[in-house]
Amino acid sequence: MQCPVEDRIAIQDLMITYAHAVDTIGNIDGILEVFTEDAVFDLSGIGLAALEGHDGIRAFFTNVFANMAHHAHYLTNFAVTAYDGDTASMRAYVIGMGQGKDGSTVTVNGRYYFDVRRTEAGWKATRYTMDFLMPLSGTLENAR
Repeated sequence: MQCPVEDRIAIQDLMITYAHAVDTIGNIDGILEVFTEDAVFDLSGIGLAALEGHDGIRAFFTNVFANMAHHAHYLTNFAVTAYDGDTASMRAYVIGMGQGKDGSTVTVNGRYYFDVRRTEAGWKATRYTMDFLMPLSGTLENAR
């Protein structure tokens, strides 16, 4: 089944909303709005633990925001990789940069993968993963 343009844009906007919330340091509620209550936030593709649900996502970003001063994420090359009407998957390329409160920096070149489900509140992510396209650069490599 081909994904209608309206759904494609809505799912793409969900990914953009996520990146914007992450870049607004401290906007954990904005991040959680992107995900279902039982979402899997799986960063095992970049060497971190998989987390489950809003509590796991909140704990992760509480730690991230305690240590980071600035973020900037740029998404491109969006592609719907699966669609069946009420569930879908989308991939996007990401360049993410961050500066820690201690002055350390990191640049990420990778891909985001979102599995999403249509809900009464619109599309929500049920699973998020990412991987690297280029080796991790910056001083945060040793913190992984």
